[in-house]
Amino acid sequence: MVTKGKTTADDALKTGRLAAERLAAALKAAGFTLPSLTGDFPVMDRAMVQLGGLCAEDAFRLAQWVGERTR
Repeated sequence: MVTKGKTTADDALKTGRLAAERLAAALKAAGFTLPSLTGDFPVMDRAMVQLGGLCAEDAFRLAQWVGERTR
């Protein structure tokens, strides 16, 4: 529930989970999977996403893929 422009911890957790789901779907479409990509508990009522769990080989591939699209 949003009150006076502030986000509650529950709202932030839901937002983090939704952000993680959307990021996972976008990464999957690009051929990447982050096994432990999840919405996480909020920090100071801000939505958080955990990105860990990527093997080094896939991290290099993802870095190259992003780099090619941001030049």
